[in-house]
Amino acid sequence: MSTPFWEKIKLPDLKLGFAFRSSSVAGIDIGSDAVKVVQLKKSGPRITLETYGELKAERYFEKEPSPDGGGFLNYRDESIARLLTDLRRDANVTSLRTVFSIPSTVSFITSIQLPFLRGEELSSAVPFEAKKYIPIPLAEVALDWQVLEEDAASNRTTVLLAAVPREVVAKYQRVSGLMKLELEAVEIENFSLVRSLLPNDRGVAAIVQWGAMVTTLTVADRGRIRASHNFGRGAREITSTIARSLGVSAERAEEVKRSTGLSEQPEARDTASIIAPIVDSILADLERALAVYNRTAPRKVERIVLTGGGSSLAGLVDRVAKRFGLETTAGNPFTRLEVPPLLNPTLKDIAPDFSVAIGLALRQLLS
Repeated sequence: MSTPFWEKIKLPDLKLGFAFRSSSVAGIDIGSDAVKVVQLKKSGPRITLETYGELKAERYFEKEPSPDGGGFLNYRDESIARLLTDLRRDANVTSLRTVFSIPSTVSFITSIQLPFLRGEELSSAVPFEAKKYIPIPLAEVALDWQVLEEDAASNRTTVLLAAVPREVVAKYQRVSGLMKLELEAVEIENFSLVRSLLPNDRGVAAIVQWGAMVTTLTVADRGRIRASHNFGRGAREITSTIARSLGVSAERAEEVKRSTGLSEQPEARDTASIIAPIVDSILADLERALAVYNRTAPRKVERIVLTGGGSSLAGLVDRVAKRFGLETTAGNPFTRLEVPPLLNPTLKDIAPDFSVAIGLALRQLLS
């Protein structure tokens, strides 16, 4: 059997519009203590999960100083490349087409009010106004913006600003170069979450991403981000508190958190009493942020979607629902994909960990 024409011909290394490209894309989510990857493939209207994987990051950086603020984006490029190479190999990721997440902790998202402007006037006004809200010089950030609302009658335009330090983008470019990856995009994780968890949503939803070190709140109205907040407490604090209080290992504490957690069963009361103060403190922060949003936004939050590894805490969905009086669900981004039915139970358990990675890959396949 002869080799297909396009496999025999070696195209020059150019971005030609007619060049054949892989229909598979890898989304890589770099979290505080682990990296997650998914590889998705589009075939007609269907998007299929080809592979997924997760790798703990700690042992790759144990000889380097602890980073401050930016997670292990502050570590050496070579160390990150080694971690990602192992992750791709272990998960059998074959596509070079890659989209990386940018942590919300090193990015900036806010909505601003401007007079009613259009065209070039608006394009000129946004960077000028952005200087008032972004805490570092505009020359040092990659800035993007989107019009959320226009109201000529009240002389008002609402714009969503998103900014990322240029050095963060450059770091991804360097790491991709070391690994010979085709870096197609980088994206702030909040946008990936909305894409994977709120498809075709016409309401107002709050996504709460319970990460290891940080809990992130993203409010979206009709699928468009309206607000974002980070809170400097996360699931690792709960795990370490359980381990210290019960005198068990971190691994055993993680099991207790997922199996017992905030359960109201008599045998679980001791554990729940340890966890509850931390959870309630984080929920109080979320409550204050949502109260401010509801006072100022045109439409109030109607439901809450939980995601992130920390959202696997047993009893958390019920506690959040009771506290806020809103419909609360555990997000499952795998429901957007074609997956082998045999994997459904496993994927449901790990779904909170992969919301960002799936949203990243979907970015390229849905565009």
